[in-house]
Amino acid sequence: MKNSELLKRDFADILRASVTALLLSLILVLAFAVVVRLTAPSDSALTVGNYVIKAVAVTAGVLIGFRDPRGGAVKGAFTGVLFTLLSVFVFAAADGFKSANFNFADLLTTTLTGIIAGVIAVNLPRRKAKR
Repeated sequence: MKNSELLKRDFADILRASVTALLLSLILVLAFAVVVRLTAPSDSALTVGNYVIKAVAVTAGVLIGFRDPRGGAVKGAFTGVLFTLLSVFVFAAADGFKSANFNFADLLTTTLTGIIAGVIAVNLPRRKAKR
């Protein structure tokens, strides 16, 4: 295969995984908002819930979005970064661009989660059989 074809497939995997993760995170944030409304948890519980939502979303996005069984760690890292940038943009847009809450810890967490999920995703038996 040509390098440009491989690059297009990798980019499609990253984009598919990031958009899937973003949609899942929006759903999880809405569900978490209902839980928060009903229980009024502490600030530390909100922070932990936020990180759990992002980690679950990125992991699920990578596991669902990756089609090509190679380059899992690199594609996972790019997925984490793109997910963070997209989520900052979408949540800032939802707030009317009054504030954009970019956090380096979020970027680091989603990137590391993407790397781990990418390694897992490309080593699943169903993906290895397609080679």
